[in-house]
Amino acid sequence: MAEKFILSSGMRLLVEPMPHLRSISSGLWVKCGSVYEDPATSGVSHFLEHMLFKGTPRRDALAIAAEMEAVGGVLNAFTGKEQTCYYARSLDEHFDLQLDLLADMYQHSLLAEQEFNREKKVIIEEINMYEDSPDEVAMDLFTSTIFPQHPYGRPIAGTLASVEALSRDMLAGHYQRFYHPSNTVLAIAGNITSEEAINKAEHYFNANCDCRKTAEIAPPLAQGGDSFIAKDIEQSHICLGFPGVPLGSDDYYPATIIANALGGGASSRLFQEVREKRGLAYSAYCYLENYAQGGLIMAYAATTPKNAAELIKIMAEQFAILAEHGLTDQEIARSKDQLKGGLLLNMESTANVMSKLGRSELALGKIYNAEEIAARLVAVSDDDIRRVIKQLIVPEQLVLAQVGPSQAPITAKELLA
Repeated sequence: MAEKFILSSGMRLLVEPMPHLRSISSGLWVKCGSVYEDPATSGVSHFLEHMLFKGTPRRDALAIAAEMEAVGGVLNAFTGKEQTCYYARSLDEHFDLQLDLLADMYQHSLLAEQEFNREKKVIIEEINMYEDSPDEVAMDLFTSTIFPQHPYGRPIAGTLASVEALSRDMLAGHYQRFYHPSNTVLAIAGNITSEEAINKAEHYFNANCDCRKTAEIAPPLAQGGDSFIAKDIEQSHICLGFPGVPLGSDDYYPATIIANALGGGASSRLFQEVREKRGLAYSAYCYLENYAQGGLIMAYAATTPKNAAELIKIMAEQFAILAEHGLTDQEIARSKDQLKGGLLLNMESTANVMSKLGRSELALGKIYNAEEIAARLVAVSDDDIRRVIKQLIVPEQLVLAQVGPSQAPITAKELLA
Protein backbone atom coordinates (compact mmCIF):
# COMPACT_ATOMS: atom_id res chain seq x y z
CA MET A 1 0.00 0.00 0.00
CA ALA A 2 1.35 3.41 -0.95
CA GLU A 3 2.12 6.02 1.70
CA LYS A 4 2.57 9.78 1.44
CA PHE A 5 5.12 11.87 3.34
CA ILE A 6 6.29 15.50 3.30
CA LEU A 7 10.05 15.95 3.27
CA SER A 8 11.69 18.74 5.25
CA SER A 9 12.18 20.63 1.96
CA GLY A 10 8.43 20.62 1.34
CA MET A 11 8.63 18.04 -1.43
CA ARG A 12 5.93 15.36 -1.40
CA LEU A 13 7.16 11.76 -1.27
CA LEU A 14 5.03 8.79 -2.36
CA VAL A 15 6.32 5.29 -1.59
CA GLU A 16 4.88 1.90 -2.47
CA PRO A 17 6.99 -1.02 -1.20
CA MET A 18 7.02 -4.06 -3.53
CA PRO A 19 9.32 -6.45 -1.62
CA HIS A 20 8.74 -9.42 -3.97
CA LEU A 21 10.65 -7.66 -6.78
CA ARG A 22 14.34 -6.87 -7.36
CA SER A 23 13.86 -3.49 -9.00
CA ILE A 24 13.07 0.05 -7.85
CA SER A 25 11.64 2.87 -9.95
CA SER A 26 11.91 6.52 -8.93
CA GLY A 27 10.29 9.50 -10.59
CA LEU A 28 10.46 13.26 -10.07
CA TRP A 29 7.17 14.82 -11.17
CA VAL A 30 7.35 18.59 -11.64
CA LYS A 31 4.20 20.65 -12.18
CA CYS A 32 5.68 22.21 -15.28
CA GLY A 33 4.40 21.65 -18.81
CA SER A 34 3.23 23.35 -21.97
CA VAL A 35 -0.02 24.50 -20.36
CA TYR A 36 1.99 26.90 -18.16
CA GLU A 37 3.65 28.62 -21.12
CA ASP A 38 2.58 31.62 -23.14
CA PRO A 39 2.76 31.61 -26.97
CA ALA A 40 6.09 33.44 -26.95
CA THR A 41 7.75 30.72 -24.83
CA SER A 42 5.98 27.71 -26.32
CA GLY A 43 8.23 24.67 -25.93
CA VAL A 44 10.32 26.01 -23.04
CA SER A 45 9.27 23.24 -20.61
CA HIS A 46 10.27 20.55 -23.09
CA PHE A 47 13.55 22.35 -23.87
CA LEU A 48 14.30 22.58 -20.14
CA GLU A 49 13.72 18.83 -19.77
CA HIS A 50 16.45 18.24 -22.36
CA MET A 51 18.82 20.65 -20.63
CA LEU A 52 18.70 18.88 -17.28
CA PHE A 53 20.64 16.04 -18.90
CA LYS A 54 23.43 18.37 -20.07
CA GLY A 55 25.57 18.79 -17.01
CA THR A 56 25.97 19.74 -13.35
CA PRO A 57 29.06 20.76 -11.37
CA ARG A 58 29.62 17.07 -10.57
CA ARG A 59 28.73 15.44 -13.90
CA ASP A 60 28.97 16.31 -17.57
CA ALA A 61 26.35 15.14 -20.08
CA LEU A 62 28.23 11.91 -20.81
CA ALA A 63 28.43 10.96 -17.14
CA ILE A 64 24.70 11.56 -16.69
CA ALA A 65 23.98 9.31 -19.67
CA ALA A 66 26.50 6.61 -18.78
CA GLU A 67 26.21 6.04 -15.03
CA MET A 68 22.77 4.43 -15.03
CA GLU A 69 23.42 2.53 -18.25
CA ALA A 70 26.58 1.09 -16.68
CA VAL A 71 24.50 -0.81 -14.10
CA GLY A 72 21.82 -1.93 -16.57
CA GLY A 73 19.33 0.72 -15.51
CA VAL A 74 17.24 3.36 -17.25
CA LEU A 75 17.31 7.13 -16.86
CA ASN A 76 14.96 9.20 -18.98
CA ALA A 77 12.31 11.93 -18.97
CA PHE A 78 9.25 13.23 -20.77
CA THR A 79 7.26 16.45 -20.89
CA GLY A 80 3.48 16.61 -21.01
CA LYS A 81 0.94 19.39 -21.07
CA GLU A 82 0.79 19.60 -17.27
CA GLN A 83 3.95 17.93 -15.97
CA THR A 84 7.56 17.02 -16.60
CA CYS A 85 8.78 13.68 -15.28
CA TYR A 86 12.36 12.49 -14.77
CA TYR A 87 12.52 8.80 -13.96
CA ALA A 88 15.01 6.04 -13.23
CA ARG A 89 14.72 2.27 -12.87
CA SER A 90 17.38 -0.18 -11.74
CA LEU A 91 18.10 -3.11 -9.46
CA ASP A 92 17.42 -2.29 -5.83
CA GLU A 93 21.15 -2.32 -5.03
CA HIS A 94 21.57 0.80 -7.20
CA PHE A 95 18.81 2.86 -5.59
CA ASP A 96 21.31 5.39 -4.21
CA LEU A 97 22.59 6.03 -7.73
CA GLN A 98 19.01 6.69 -8.94
CA LEU A 99 18.35 9.36 -6.34
CA ASP A 100 21.83 10.85 -6.61
CA LEU A 101 21.43 11.33 -10.37
CA LEU A 102 17.87 12.66 -10.19
CA ALA A 103 18.69 15.04 -7.34
CA ASP A 104 21.86 16.31 -9.01
CA MET A 105 20.03 17.07 -12.26
CA TYR A 106 17.01 18.59 -10.54
CA GLN A 107 18.90 20.78 -8.06
CA HIS A 108 22.20 21.62 -9.77
CA SER A 109 21.79 21.79 -13.56
CA LEU A 110 24.15 24.32 -15.11
CA LEU A 111 22.05 25.15 -18.19
CA ALA A 112 25.33 26.07 -19.89
CA GLU A 113 25.13 28.42 -22.87
CA GLN A 114 27.17 26.13 -25.12
CA GLU A 115 24.96 23.15 -24.32
CA PHE A 116 21.87 25.31 -24.82
CA ASN A 117 22.95 26.32 -28.33
CA ARG A 118 23.72 22.72 -29.28
CA GLU A 119 20.49 21.34 -27.82
CA LYS A 120 18.39 23.91 -29.66
CA LYS A 121 19.51 22.24 -32.90
CA VAL A 122 18.54 18.83 -31.51
CA ILE A 123 15.05 20.02 -30.58
CA ILE A 124 14.54 21.62 -33.98
CA GLU A 125 15.37 18.23 -35.51
CA GLU A 126 12.97 16.58 -33.07
CA ILE A 127 10.19 18.88 -34.27
CA ASN A 128 11.12 18.12 -37.88
CA MET A 129 10.99 14.40 -37.06
CA TYR A 130 7.55 14.87 -35.53
CA GLU A 131 6.40 16.61 -38.72
CA ASP A 132 7.25 13.37 -40.53
CA SER A 133 4.78 11.48 -38.27
CA PRO A 134 1.39 12.42 -39.73
CA ASP A 135 -0.58 10.54 -37.07
CA GLU A 136 0.96 12.74 -34.37
CA VAL A 137 0.41 15.85 -36.48
CA ALA A 138 -3.26 14.91 -36.87
CA MET A 139 -3.71 14.39 -33.14
CA ASP A 140 -2.11 17.74 -32.32
CA LEU A 141 -4.26 19.36 -35.01
CA PHE A 142 -7.35 17.85 -33.38
CA THR A 143 -6.33 19.21 -29.97
CA SER A 144 -5.60 22.70 -31.30
CA THR A 145 -8.97 22.71 -33.08
CA ILE A 146 -10.97 21.66 -30.05
CA PHE A 147 -9.10 24.06 -27.70
CA PRO A 148 -8.18 26.95 -30.03
CA GLN A 149 -7.87 29.66 -27.36
CA HIS A 150 -6.44 27.55 -24.52
CA PRO A 151 -2.88 26.38 -23.72
CA TYR A 152 -4.10 22.77 -23.96
CA GLY A 153 -4.25 23.37 -27.70
CA ARG A 154 -0.54 24.18 -28.08
CA PRO A 155 2.09 21.58 -29.08
CA ILE A 156 4.24 20.36 -26.18
CA ALA A 157 7.52 20.77 -28.08
CA GLY A 158 6.59 24.23 -29.35
CA THR A 159 7.03 25.36 -32.95
CA LEU A 160 10.16 25.94 -35.00
CA ALA A 161 9.67 29.70 -34.59
CA SER A 162 9.04 29.63 -30.82
CA VAL A 163 12.00 27.32 -30.12
CA GLU A 164 14.30 29.38 -32.30
CA ALA A 165 13.31 32.47 -30.29
CA LEU A 166 14.06 30.92 -26.88
CA SER A 167 17.11 32.14 -24.99
CA ARG A 168 19.17 30.59 -22.24
CA ASP A 169 17.85 33.24 -19.83
CA MET A 170 14.27 32.24 -20.62
CA LEU A 171 15.09 28.64 -19.70
CA ALA A 172 16.82 29.73 -16.50
CA GLY A 173 13.79 31.82 -15.50
CA HIS A 174 11.46 28.89 -16.17
CA TYR A 175 13.74 26.63 -14.11
CA GLN A 176 13.68 29.02 -11.16
CA ARG A 177 9.91 29.48 -11.39
CA PHE A 178 8.85 25.83 -11.47
CA TYR A 179 11.67 23.61 -10.20
CA HIS A 180 11.29 23.86 -6.45
CA PRO A 181 10.24 21.32 -3.79
CA SER A 182 6.70 22.52 -3.17
CA ASN A 183 5.99 22.11 -6.90
CA THR A 184 7.45 18.60 -7.13
CA VAL A 185 6.46 15.04 -6.24
CA LEU A 186 8.98 12.22 -5.74
CA ALA A 187 7.39 8.82 -6.36
CA ILE A 188 9.19 5.56 -5.51
CA ALA A 189 8.01 1.97 -6.04
CA GLY A 190 9.88 -1.29 -5.61
CA ASN A 191 11.94 -3.33 -3.20
CA ILE A 192 12.40 -0.75 -0.48
CA THR A 193 10.75 0.16 2.81
CA SER A 194 9.10 3.50 3.44
CA GLU A 195 11.65 4.28 6.16
CA GLU A 196 14.58 3.65 3.80
CA ALA A 197 12.97 5.77 1.09
CA ILE A 198 12.38 8.69 3.48
CA ASN A 199 15.96 8.61 4.79
CA LYS A 200 17.47 8.50 1.30
CA ALA A 201 15.15 11.18 -0.07
CA GLU A 202 15.94 13.51 2.84
CA HIS A 203 19.63 13.00 2.18
CA TYR A 204 19.61 13.68 -1.55
CA PHE A 205 16.83 16.25 -1.91
CA ASN A 206 18.03 18.87 0.52
CA ALA A 207 17.10 22.09 -1.24
CA ASN A 208 15.58 24.85 0.86
CA CYS A 209 11.84 24.82 1.31
CA ASP A 210 9.95 26.98 -1.16
CA CYS A 211 6.21 27.29 -0.68
CA ARG A 212 5.35 28.93 -3.97
CA LYS A 213 2.39 27.38 -5.77
CA THR A 214 1.93 27.09 -9.49
CA ALA A 215 -1.14 28.98 -10.63
CA GLU A 216 -4.12 26.81 -11.48
CA ILE A 217 -5.14 26.60 -15.12
CA ALA A 218 -8.62 27.76 -16.08
CA PRO A 219 -10.94 25.18 -17.65
CA PRO A 220 -10.83 25.28 -21.45
CA LEU A 221 -13.69 26.49 -23.62
CA ALA A 222 -14.05 23.78 -26.26
CA GLN A 223 -15.55 24.19 -29.69
CA GLY A 224 -16.31 22.07 -32.75
CA GLY A 225 -15.10 22.50 -36.31
CA ASP A 226 -12.87 21.27 -39.12
CA SER A 227 -9.15 21.49 -39.73
CA PHE A 228 -6.82 20.20 -42.42
CA ILE A 229 -3.07 20.12 -43.03
CA ALA A 230 -1.80 19.20 -46.49
CA LYS A 231 1.10 16.72 -46.62
CA ASP A 232 2.49 14.81 -49.57
CA ILE A 233 1.97 11.34 -48.06
CA GLU A 234 0.24 8.11 -49.04
CA GLN A 235 -2.62 8.12 -46.52
CA SER A 236 -5.19 10.47 -45.03
CA HIS A 237 -4.93 10.52 -41.24
CA ILE A 238 -8.25 11.27 -39.59
CA CYS A 239 -9.20 12.25 -36.04
CA LEU A 240 -12.84 12.65 -35.05
CA GLY A 241 -14.26 13.35 -31.62
CA PHE A 242 -15.55 15.60 -28.89
CA PRO A 243 -14.49 17.35 -25.66
CA GLY A 244 -14.05 14.94 -22.75
CA VAL A 245 -13.97 15.05 -18.96
CA PRO A 246 -11.34 16.24 -16.46
CA LEU A 247 -9.01 13.75 -14.81
CA GLY A 248 -10.51 14.12 -11.33
CA SER A 249 -14.15 13.88 -12.40
CA ASP A 250 -16.33 10.99 -11.26
CA ASP A 251 -17.36 10.79 -14.91
CA TYR A 252 -13.82 9.69 -15.78
CA TYR A 253 -14.70 6.06 -15.01
CA PRO A 254 -17.80 5.70 -17.21
CA ALA A 255 -16.04 7.71 -19.94
CA THR A 256 -13.13 5.25 -19.84
CA ILE A 257 -15.51 2.31 -20.23
CA ILE A 258 -17.28 4.03 -23.15
CA ALA A 259 -14.07 4.88 -25.02
CA ASN A 260 -12.70 1.38 -24.50
CA ALA A 261 -15.87 -0.26 -25.83
CA LEU A 262 -15.88 2.07 -28.83
CA GLY A 263 -12.24 1.68 -29.81
CA GLY A 264 -10.07 0.07 -27.14
CA GLY A 265 -9.00 -3.13 -28.87
CA ALA A 266 -9.49 -5.60 -31.69
CA SER A 267 -12.96 -6.54 -30.43
CA SER A 268 -14.13 -2.92 -30.17
CA ARG A 269 -16.87 -1.45 -32.35
CA LEU A 270 -14.57 0.86 -34.27
CA PHE A 271 -11.91 -1.76 -35.07
CA GLN A 272 -14.49 -4.31 -36.12
CA GLU A 273 -16.43 -1.89 -38.32
CA VAL A 274 -13.46 -0.13 -39.94
CA ARG A 275 -10.92 -2.93 -40.35
CA GLU A 276 -12.59 -6.31 -40.01
CA LYS A 277 -15.85 -5.62 -41.88
CA ARG A 278 -14.69 -3.06 -44.46
CA GLY A 279 -10.89 -3.30 -44.66
CA LEU A 280 -10.56 0.48 -44.75
CA ALA A 281 -7.63 0.85 -42.35
CA TYR A 282 -4.90 -1.18 -40.74
CA SER A 283 -5.78 0.22 -37.31
CA ALA A 284 -8.69 2.14 -35.83
CA TYR A 285 -9.05 3.12 -32.20
CA CYS A 286 -10.55 5.55 -29.73
CA TYR A 287 -8.96 6.99 -26.63
CA LEU A 288 -9.48 9.50 -23.86
CA GLU A 289 -7.07 12.31 -23.06
CA ASN A 290 -7.68 13.68 -19.57
CA TYR A 291 -6.18 16.82 -18.05
CA ALA A 292 -6.74 18.47 -14.70
CA GLN A 293 -9.24 20.94 -16.19
CA GLY A 294 -10.55 19.24 -19.32
CA GLY A 295 -10.18 16.43 -21.77
CA LEU A 296 -11.23 14.89 -25.06
CA ILE A 297 -12.47 11.67 -26.63
CA MET A 298 -11.04 10.97 -30.05
CA ALA A 299 -11.29 8.25 -32.70
CA TYR A 300 -8.36 7.80 -35.10
CA ALA A 301 -7.73 5.88 -38.33
CA ALA A 302 -5.76 6.32 -41.56
CA THR A 303 -6.70 5.24 -45.07
CA THR A 304 -6.10 5.81 -48.79
CA PRO A 305 -7.29 9.34 -49.69
CA LYS A 306 -10.01 8.06 -52.04
CA ASN A 307 -11.57 6.20 -49.09
CA ALA A 308 -11.25 9.06 -46.58
CA ALA A 309 -14.81 10.35 -46.90
CA GLU A 310 -16.23 6.84 -46.41
CA LEU A 311 -14.01 6.29 -43.38
CA ILE A 312 -15.05 9.61 -41.82
CA LYS A 313 -18.73 8.76 -42.28
CA ILE A 314 -18.26 5.37 -40.62
CA MET A 315 -16.40 6.88 -37.67
CA ALA A 316 -19.11 9.51 -37.23
CA GLU A 317 -21.78 6.84 -37.57
CA GLN A 318 -20.26 4.87 -34.69
CA PHE A 319 -20.52 7.93 -32.43
CA ALA A 320 -24.12 8.45 -33.61
CA ILE A 321 -25.08 4.83 -32.89
CA LEU A 322 -23.47 5.13 -29.48
CA ALA A 323 -25.44 8.30 -28.76
CA GLU A 324 -28.73 6.76 -29.83
CA HIS A 325 -28.45 3.21 -28.49
CA GLY A 326 -25.69 3.29 -25.87
CA LEU A 327 -23.73 0.14 -25.00
CA THR A 328 -25.09 -3.35 -24.54
CA ASP A 329 -24.83 -5.09 -21.18
CA GLN A 330 -22.30 -7.48 -22.72
CA GLU A 331 -20.14 -4.60 -24.01
CA ILE A 332 -20.18 -2.87 -20.63
CA ALA A 333 -19.21 -6.05 -18.79
CA ARG A 334 -16.45 -6.87 -21.30
CA SER A 335 -15.05 -3.34 -21.18
CA LYS A 336 -14.98 -3.35 -17.39
CA ASP A 337 -13.18 -6.70 -17.27
CA GLN A 338 -10.70 -5.62 -19.95
CA LEU A 339 -9.85 -2.38 -18.16
CA LYS A 340 -9.64 -4.04 -14.75
CA GLY A 341 -7.37 -6.79 -16.05
CA GLY A 342 -5.06 -4.37 -17.84
CA LEU A 343 -4.88 -2.10 -14.81
CA LEU A 344 -4.00 -4.82 -12.31
CA LEU A 345 -1.50 -6.50 -14.65
CA ASN A 346 0.23 -3.15 -15.19
CA MET A 347 0.65 -2.78 -11.45
CA GLU A 348 3.11 -5.69 -11.46
CA SER A 349 5.69 -3.25 -12.86
CA THR A 350 7.53 -0.86 -10.53
CA ALA A 351 7.67 1.72 -13.33
CA ASN A 352 3.89 1.65 -13.80
CA VAL A 353 3.21 1.85 -10.06
CA MET A 354 5.62 4.78 -9.73
CA SER A 355 3.92 6.52 -12.66
CA LYS A 356 0.46 6.01 -11.18
CA LEU A 357 1.58 7.51 -7.85
CA GLY A 358 3.31 10.52 -9.37
CA ARG A 359 0.59 11.42 -11.86
CA SER A 360 -2.20 11.07 -9.33
CA GLU A 361 -0.54 13.12 -6.61
CA LEU A 362 0.68 15.88 -8.89
CA ALA A 363 -2.61 16.33 -10.75
CA LEU A 364 -5.14 15.55 -8.03
CA GLY A 365 -3.31 15.67 -4.69
CA LYS A 366 -4.48 12.16 -3.89
CA ILE A 367 -3.21 8.59 -4.14
CA TYR A 368 -5.47 6.17 -5.97
CA ASN A 369 -4.41 2.54 -5.55
CA ALA A 370 -5.13 0.04 -8.32
CA GLU A 371 -7.74 -1.85 -6.32
CA GLU A 372 -9.68 1.36 -5.67
CA ILE A 373 -9.61 2.31 -9.34
CA ALA A 374 -10.74 -1.18 -10.35
CA ALA A 375 -13.57 -1.06 -7.82
CA ARG A 376 -14.74 2.32 -9.15
CA LEU A 377 -14.75 0.98 -12.69
CA VAL A 378 -16.78 -2.08 -11.67
CA ALA A 379 -19.23 0.12 -9.73
CA VAL A 380 -20.16 2.21 -12.80
CA SER A 381 -23.89 1.75 -13.47
CA ASP A 382 -25.81 1.55 -16.73
CA ASP A 383 -27.34 4.92 -15.85
CA ASP A 384 -23.84 6.39 -15.48
CA ILE A 385 -22.95 5.09 -18.94
CA ARG A 386 -26.08 6.59 -20.55
CA ARG A 387 -25.62 9.93 -18.79
CA VAL A 388 -21.95 10.31 -19.77
CA ILE A 389 -22.60 9.30 -23.38
CA LYS A 390 -25.04 12.21 -23.62
CA GLN A 391 -22.50 14.47 -21.94
CA LEU A 392 -19.69 13.47 -24.33
CA ILE A 393 -21.46 13.32 -27.67
CA VAL A 394 -22.61 16.90 -28.19
CA PRO A 395 -23.14 17.32 -31.96
CA GLU A 396 -22.23 21.00 -32.20
CA GLN A 397 -18.86 20.24 -30.55
CA LEU A 398 -17.82 17.59 -33.09
CA VAL A 399 -14.25 18.10 -34.34
CA LEU A 400 -12.86 16.64 -37.57
CA ALA A 401 -9.10 16.91 -38.17
CA GLN A 402 -7.40 15.59 -41.31
CA VAL A 403 -3.77 15.35 -42.44
CA GLY A 404 -2.98 14.06 -45.92
CA PRO A 405 -2.48 14.87 -49.59
CA SER A 406 -6.06 16.09 -49.99
CA GLN A 407 -9.03 17.01 -47.83
CA ALA A 408 -11.98 14.63 -47.94
CA PRO A 409 -15.06 16.37 -49.37
CA ILE A 410 -17.01 16.26 -46.14
CA THR A 411 -17.24 18.56 -43.13
CA ALA A 412 -18.22 18.20 -39.49
CA LYS A 413 -21.32 20.26 -40.24
CA GLU A 414 -22.37 17.85 -42.97
CA LEU A 415 -21.81 14.89 -40.64
CA LEU A 416 -24.12 16.48 -38.10
CA ALA A 417 -26.80 16.94 -40.74
